[in-house]
Amino acid sequence: MPLPNGSPGVPVRILSKGHPSASLAPLGPNPKVLLVWPKFPPSFWGFEGALKMMPEAAMTPPLGLITVAALCPPTWTLKLLDHAFDEITDEDLGCADLVMVSAMHAQRVDALAILRRARALGTRTFMGGPWASSEPDVVRLEADHVMVGEAEEVFSGVAQALEDGTAQSMYLVAEKPDISRSPIPRFDLLRKDKYTTMPVQFSRGCPFQCDFCDIITIYGRKPRTKSPAQLVAELDRLRELGWRGDVFVVDDNFIGNRKNALQLVRELAVWGGAHRHPFTYFTQASVDLADRPELMEAMVAANFTFVFLGIESPSAEALSGSKKFQNLRRDNLEQVRIIQENGLWVLAGFIVGFDSDDQAIFERQREFIERAAIAWAMVGMLQAPPTTPLYDRMKAEGRLVQESEMTTNFSAPNFRTTMPLPTLLHGLSGLLADLYEPSAYFRRALRSLEVLKTKPSQTVPDTPVWDDLRLLASSMWTQGVRSGYRRAYWGFLGTVVRRYRNDPVKLGMGLRALVAAQHFLIYAQQVADELERECAKVREVASQLLPPSLSSPEALRSPNADSPPEAAPRSKKILNDRPWPG
Repeated sequence: MPLPNGSPGVPVRILSKGHPSASLAPLGPNPKVLLVWPKFPPSFWGFEGALKMMPEAAMTPPLGLITVAALCPPTWTLKLLDHAFDEITDEDLGCADLVMVSAMHAQRVDALAILRRARALGTRTFMGGPWASSEPDVVRLEADHVMVGEAEEVFSGVAQALEDGTAQSMYLVAEKPDISRSPIPRFDLLRKDKYTTMPVQFSRGCPFQCDFCDIITIYGRKPRTKSPAQLVAELDRLRELGWRGDVFVVDDNFIGNRKNALQLVRELAVWGGAHRHPFTYFTQASVDLADRPELMEAMVAANFTFVFLGIESPSAEALSGSKKFQNLRRDNLEQVRIIQENGLWVLAGFIVGFDSDDQAIFERQREFIERAAIAWAMVGMLQAPPTTPLYDRMKAEGRLVQESEMTTNFSAPNFRTTMPLPTLLHGLSGLLADLYEPSAYFRRALRSLEVLKTKPSQTVPDTPVWDDLRLLASSMWTQGVRSGYRRAYWGFLGTVVRRYRNDPVKLGMGLRALVAAQHFLIYAQQVADELERECAKVREVASQLLPPSLSSPEALRSPNADSPPEAAPRSKKILNDRPWPG
């Protein structure tokens, strides 16, 4: 039988009743609904510096929100605002009958501000998404309605309850939906000219058990997939709307269900051939993709050009301690090279701050990244997100920092680390500064192209030549004339054009790396400087709390932390001779 406010057969537990106030009156069958995507703070993958040279304003639109939009009744009037570039006025909030917000953890500050503004204007609010699913008790204090979990199989009942005035304050979806029934997202609501990339999703969940990852606690360890026909229908819709260029398959582990992934990419190759390959694809996968030659071959045939890998650490102790056992089966460096030689450019994520890490980990990470020729390598702090086994363990051990205000992967960990915090902050600062020193970055980027073996089946979609020329001109002015790294810029550009002018895929990848330098070189140095400032603050606080015999600079400084407490900003070598635009 149908469950309360849900769809048949899907358990929905109601945690509390809706507030019986006048503001929660029935919405009726024709509500005006405002969908809001909060802004992100600057981040490693935000490419803010590069976007300043582009006509686009953001990287990727909110796939979750436009999926929920497709679940809304056809009688609802929908408007979507992306706070990355859209102004959200009081008129927008006040004229809506319902404001629906979705957010990730990194967006929570702006999400809270939007919820509070809407509530102050007397507008009903509904919050869902990854942050609401991981910290519902925080979100429910600010939103009138909260959904924990995935919406596909319950939202029709929730929508009816909103219309007739019986909606509850919190919905907890206890089971994972069958996403083969998920509708085509409402791509038509997007201002597509504002984005560099369009997202689609084939699967949710991951079969592995990494203890710091909340994907498995939010979406489960049994990967669920759409049918290939579903995804092809979504791509058809994007093509019909005029999109050409990059498509991000946003699965947290695209090969979590290898059989279905293989079936999909084979069909994408056929579909792409029939439509002159309008898209270039990229995705995220586990490093054991290297053990699947048939899958790599099919991905390349479908026009996948690069892939993000969660490598995390060259330390076997760290991988074992965090239960990332899939990275212990083979040599990760060898696996990266196999993937590169099979036609996929590799970018990757790395982590420091595991319990087994010592001061040698920073040099080990740098050496691995350089040897692997991974141009875009994000090295961040280990964090313990709510709902994860690591969070539970840190809480049980009394190590959790409850008042942590972490906003990025470079924030101090939200738990007490075994490595002294000043050592960790200083070590990561130095590692980022070394990796993204201009000559080091461009050498690594060039090496990444050298080891990449592109295949004849890979193509570059037809995009307006004027857009490419305008971006190149902006890059030459901003990076080649005004930046402090212009000599390295011109050297890299000349080498890439000379070597790869007859290989459109490598040439395109080289130009991506070139333009991205405007973001990575500056952002990494800013983070490095901030880490040094945080390190100085930690040492100062420690010096005030410790007895005099333990508070001297020599006692507080780790053996490898040879910078003074007030370390000079590392970014001067990049920004020393030109004012930075914007």
